[in-house]
This record gives sequence, C-alpha cells and structure tokens, in this order.
Amino acid sequence: MSRKFEVPTQRIIGTTAALLIGVIGCSQTPRLTPEEAKAKGDALLRTMSANMAAVQTFAFTADERRERTANGKTGATSTTRRVVVRRPDRLAFIGKGEAGEIAGWYDGAHVTLVSHGHKVWARGPMPPTLDESLDFLANEYRVQMPTADLLYSSPYDALMTKDTTGGWVDTQAVGDRTCDHLAYQQAIVDWEIWLDSNGQLPCQLKITYKNEPGRPSTTVTYHGLDSSQVSNDTFTAKIPDGYQRIRIMRHASVEAPPEPETPGAAATSGSAKNPPR
Repeated sequence: MSRKFEVPTQRIIGTTAALLIGVIGCSQTPRLTPEEAKAKGDALLRTMSANMAAVQTFAFTADERRERTANGKTGATSTTRRVVVRRPDRLAFIGKGEAGEIAGWYDGAHVTLVSHGHKVWARGPMPPTLDESLDFLANEYRVQMPTADLLYSSPYDALMTKDTTGGWVDTQAVGDRTCDHLAYQQAIVDWEIWLDSNGQLPCQLKITYKNEPGRPSTTVTYHGLDSSQVSNDTFTAKIPDGYQRIRIMRHASVEAPPEPETPGAAATSGSAKNPPR
C-alpha cells in the first residue's frame, strides 16, 4: 500500500466517533414531517390562545421594529408600547418612538388618541367590545396594530385562516427565553411566532407584508406580561391642557355622533386627517 493513502488509526477512530455522535444526536431530535410540524404548531397555538383568553386583565410591553427595503437599502424604525387590556371592553396604551409619544384609550364607546409631540388629540366612536373594536380600527380608521391578533378573545381564530399553511419549525432563543418557533404563510402575509414554555405565552411575532413594495415587516417582542388588576382610571383618557382637537378620519358614510367638550382641551375641529401615530 502506498503511504500517501495511509490514514493514521487515531484519526480513523476520531472520525468514526464524531460520525456516531452525529447519528445519535440526529436520532434524538428527528425532523418532523410536514403533517407532524403542522399538528405540533396547531397544538401550541391553541394552548397559547386558551391561556391568553383565560386572563381577563393583563398588561405587557411590546418592542416593535418595522423594516422596509428600498433601492437595495433596508430602513428600520422602532417603537416601544406599554399595553393594558381588560376584557371585554377596555384598552389603554402609551408608545414611544420616532414619531414621539402617543397615548390611546378605549373605554367601550370611544377611542381617544393623544400625540404629545404634536400637542393634539382625536376621538372617534367604537363598538362595545374589544373584539369588534380591533376590527373597527383596521377597517374604519385604517389603524393597523401588529399586536392586535393576540388581544382578541380567541387569538387562535384571529391568527389562523382557511388558507393558512405552515407549522412548527424549531426552537430558538428570544432574549433569555427558549421558544418554540412557528412559521405560517397566507395569501397577503407571512408570519412567524415564538412561544415560550411549550406554547404558554407569546415571546415574539413577526409579520411580513409580502405583496407590498419592499416587503415591509414588523417584529414585535413581548416583555413583562402581568395579570395584575388595574383601576378604572387606567382606561380614562387624559388630555393635557392646551392640546388641540383634530378630526379623526373615517372610511365609511356613517356620521360620527356629536362629542362633548373635554375640559381643559381646545375641542376644535382641525383639519380632516388621520391622528398621528
């Protein structure tokens, strides 16, 4: 045998051991078939949805990062929101980002939005429940909320549609949490969700608007989920003195009901435009 074809015995043993370890490792974490991945993802989503639905009052912090690619360059904006929910008919939030500080309140009858950077506020009528109001915000006021699907009384039904395909992908780290990573495809968007503790709660949600120019995406990371009780005052709109009222733009023919004056605020009609977000 020519020496150029000889391989040291030690190297053979080491290579064989490495191959065996790889085979054993693969056997311990087998790849799922598409049907198994779909079933596992569905089970995790249903568990998360049931857990979220069981909590009537909760709060969380959401870090939102929006990205869009144009001319080969990707631009990003970031916003942090603290959201408080009390089902079936209360929501409050305050957000800080490039657009300044924005606050909002839903009280079962109206939504009130305040832009502290512009010193303006707006108010519009809303349906009597949070589930209806989330749809109303999107359809009537054209307000898109990436966190909205997780605020419905059944997040599973809000997320999943008849054309949804996908399932469990793998486990990944989100900050210091180990999360199940699920990925789904729909006609208009692709979305991914990361769930901690075997689907108990959401860690992160990413939505990609694949039919829009630049394929913009929004990634929302959730922190500090808290189910403590809150007072009614949490959902009462707080408008500082001197802020100007502007008209909220609606996209239907129904006239908004007359609004009472708010003490300490100039309730002028302003120009017809969307409230700053």
